[in-house]
Amino acid sequence: MREDLPGYTGKVALVVGSSRGLGRQVAELMADQGARVIVNSASTAVDGKNVARTIRKNGGQAHYVCADVASEEQVAAMADLIGEKFGRLDIVVHCAAGGSEARVMDATLPMFERTFGVNSYSLVTLARHLSPLMPAGSRVVYMSSMGAIRASHGYGVVGAAKAASEALVRSLALELAPLGITVNGVRTTAFPSLSLRYFSSSRDWLDMCARESPLGPPPVEKVAETILLLCSQAAGYITGQVLNVDGGWLTSVLRGKGAGADVGPIPH
Repeated sequence: MREDLPGYTGKVALVVGSSRGLGRQVAELMADQGARVIVNSASTAVDGKNVARTIRKNGGQAHYVCADVASEEQVAAMADLIGEKFGRLDIVVHCAAGGSEARVMDATLPMFERTFGVNSYSLVTLARHLSPLMPAGSRVVYMSSMGAIRASHGYGVVGAAKAASEALVRSLALELAPLGITVNGVRTTAFPSLSLRYFSSSRDWLDMCARESPLGPPPVEKVAETILLLCSQAAGYITGQVLNVDGGWLTSVLRGKGAGADVGPIPH
């Protein structure tokens, strides 16, 4: 176990959607920092239990809870379990993702309901049921994407849910501030992940990021490390923010150029 960031030893951290991918990376890094980690997934219980087992094998502390955060009933039950087993909760990281690939004009109401349930309403129910367990100094971090502010073919339903969630980050930051709880988000470009494979344009998105980001597509560990920074004591005065972790893509002029390419002088 290493302790590079202040404020993790002994803290209880729930990482929603941590049976694989980015969520797993966050859970493992937090355990490595000394936190007691609650691994969560909705359906991949075998994978989730394996993540918790791996953390314990490596000397960390981890417990697995199966709960679909799109269901308020299951979120409430998870909150009761956490309260009984740990008595408190210091960190909530929302890495759960899901949704339908569709043109907005073709999307059905069930597509919107499920996508917003997993990505947006779940953030509200998690805050509602878990904040009573969270002391002053606690952290909530939501994982967003560039789809919240940029349009991509087939990503309109998910993008709308991510945009709504970023608005909720700001509102929850305001409402939870009197309790001493900070709420922030992390927004990133496409990076290799299991959830990205469900979108037919994923290869094009990855190629675009490699071509247009000065630092290239963000490695998953860099996104995870940013989440850890926002959950640390060092970020105690940051709230209501959505931080871009995109290798400079959003603010660069590298359109059609290779990552790190010399674009020449900026025209007057």
